[in-house]
Amino acid sequence: MNILVPLSKVKKGASFIIRRIDDASARTQLLRFGVGEGSTAVCHERLPLGPVVVKHRRQEVALGRDLAEHIWVEQL
Repeated sequence: MNILVPLSKVKKGASFIIRRIDDASARTQLLRFGVGEGSTAVCHERLPLGPVVVKHRRQEVALGRDLAEHIWVEQL
């Protein structure tokens, strides 16, 4: 079994698969960007005490640190 970690703990440059999004509102918002459970992405940037920037395909999405705590990923 693979270990799931919150997106907020993923290091810059690491690839991952989104396995679970605990916040229903966040799940809906991310789906509007084409990002959902099963999506593969890269942690493009982690700003100190700020958002986590995720790169999915050719777009970047900035996610607040609190929101990133509710997104569980499997690192590749």
